[in-house]
Amino acid sequence: MTNIVAHCYPDDLKTFPQEIVDILQTHNTLLDNEMRMTFCKALIQLRNKSLLEPTALLSLFFELLKCQDKALRQFLQTHIVTDIKNMNAKHKNTKVNTVLQNFMFSMLKSPNTKAAKMSADIMIELYNKNVWNDVKTVNVIATGCFSKITKVVVACLKFFLGTDPEEKGSDDSDSDDEPNMKEIMMANKVNKKTKKRSKQLQKAKQLYVKAKKKRSKAPQYNFAALHLIHDPQDFAEKLFKQLNKNNDRFEVKLMILDVVSRLIGLHNLFLLNFYPYIQRFLHPHQRVVKKKSMMMSR
Repeated sequence: MTNIVAHCYPDDLKTFPQEIVDILQTHNTLLDNEMRMTFCKALIQLRNKSLLEPTALLSLFFELLKCQDKALRQFLQTHIVTDIKNMNAKHKNTKVNTVLQNFMFSMLKSPNTKAAKMSADIMIELYNKNVWNDVKTVNVIATGCFSKITKVVVACLKFFLGTDPEEKGSDDSDSDDEPNMKEIMMANKVNKKTKKRSKQLQKAKQLYVKAKKKRSKAPQYNFAALHLIHDPQDFAEKLFKQLNKNNDRFEVKLMILDVVSRLIGLHNLFLLNFYPYIQRFLHPHQRVVKKKSMMMSR
C-alpha cells in the first residue's frame, strides 16, 4: 500500500524506494518467492511514478536474474524488455542505453548460467524488436560466442545465423495443425454429407493450401548483424580456433562453421586451414554433408 501513496508524501517517503532496493540486494536469496515478487512489483510501481531511476531498477533486476526462481526470472525478463522499449519509443535514450549495455556485457561473463543466458536472450530480443539494433549491441552479443556456457554460445550463434526460435516454434505448430487431406476426403465420402462437414472440408482445404505455400517458400535470413562486427577477420579467426579448443557437441561445431563461412563470404576474408578442415568431413557417411558443401561454396 505504501508504494501506491508514496508520491503523495515525497519528503516522508523519500528513502522508501532505496530501502526496498537494499533489501532485495542484500537478502534476495533468503526471501520467500512471493515476498520477493511483491517487492519487485512495488518497485515497478514506484518506477512508473518516477520515484526511482530506471538504471537503478533495471540494474537490480539484472542481478535478480541469478535467483533460483523461474517465475520471477520470466517476469523480470518481460519487464526489462518492455521498459527499455518504452524508454526508446520516442527517441533513443543513449545515456541509459550505454549504462545498461555495459551492465549486460558484465552479465554475459557471469558464471551463473541462467543469468548469462537470459542476458543474451534480452539483448537478442531487443535487437529483433529494433530497440537496440546498433553496433555496440551486436559486438556485445558477439562476445557471447566465446562464453564458457554452451547455452549462451548457442543463443549467440543462432542470432548471427538469423534463426528465430519463435519462428521455428510457429512452423512446428503449423506442421502439427496441417490436415491430412486423404483422411479428410475419405471421411467425407463415407460419412453422411451435412452442412457442418462441408464447412470443415472447406476449412481443411484452405489450411492445406496455406501449409503447402509456406513449405515452398525459401527461408529468408537476415545477415545485417554480421555486417556490424568491428573486426570480422579477428572474429572469424577466434571462432575457428574455438573449434579445436572446445569439446562441444557436433551441432554446436556445425553452427560455428556456418557463422565462419558466412563471415568469409560477406567480408571476403582469407582464413587459413578453413577449407581443409571442412574437407575432412565431406564423406558419404558423415552427417549433413550437403550443408558442409554449401559452406565451402561460399
